[in-house]
Amino acid sequence: QAVYVIGTEVPVPGGAAEALDHLRPTDPDAAGATLAVHRALFTRTLGAEAWSRVIGLVVQPGVEFGVEEVAIYDRPRARALSATLGAMPGRIFEAHSTDYQPLPALRALVEDGFALLKVGPGLTFALREALYGLDAIRSVLMPGQESLREVMERVMLRDPSQWRGHYDGDASKLALLRHYAYSDRIRYYWPRSEAAEAVETLFGQLEETGLPDPLLSQYLPVQYERIRAGALSRAPRAIVVAAVDEVLALYDRACGA
Repeated sequence: QAVYVIGTEVPVPGGAAEALDHLRPTDPDAAGATLAVHRALFTRTLGAEAWSRVIGLVVQPGVEFGVEEVAIYDRPRARALSATLGAMPGRIFEAHSTDYQPLPALRALVEDGFALLKVGPGLTFALREALYGLDAIRSVLMPGQESLREVMERVMLRDPSQWRGHYDGDASKLALLRHYAYSDRIRYYWPRSEAAEAVETLFGQLEETGLPDPLLSQYLPVQYERIRAGALSRAPRAIVVAAVDEVLALYDRACGA
């Protein structure tokens, strides 16, 4: 049976484009008013039973990420908002844009009632980090090979629709942000045929050359330690999946799993 999460404080997808120094948690009175408006609409149009299946309310606890910065959860600033859950029995808060929050901040969010944690670009950012780490290893093992970064730059310049308007700066700054920004607009290009083929070529070449321990230690140190412990395969594809799983594991740990 369907349950519902309601709310109006939904941020711009993919992170903020402006500076984060203005960021404020949702006003507690505004959260209460939003709940009251939705209760009236739900019960009038869908009935009390449907309202009973509303489990959460989207709010802003004071977390966000931008192009190059992250606003970390500040527990004292959100205390008044968290306290309003006492007047909302059986419900929790949903926090958007929790990408790049450290584990202590994620745990504090859950403990304070922001138990639905939305994450997106933080996962694809980890995927890109792992792919570029493997690409760096290939550049040592196979000098002169066109890099994955070069392929992705060409793909993004050919069709700038997914990053233009999201990044500002001169040519060198834009080149940096296209690949490494927290907002991770590069994620929209991985499904493109040229990008997907380049990734498969990278995997295939590294499966043939193997991944020497010293290079894994240099470019993928977290995954290297897991490989040494026998907890992770040396296969390139497995390493990339593991990098994403490691981010998801932070959320599991924050929720007590």
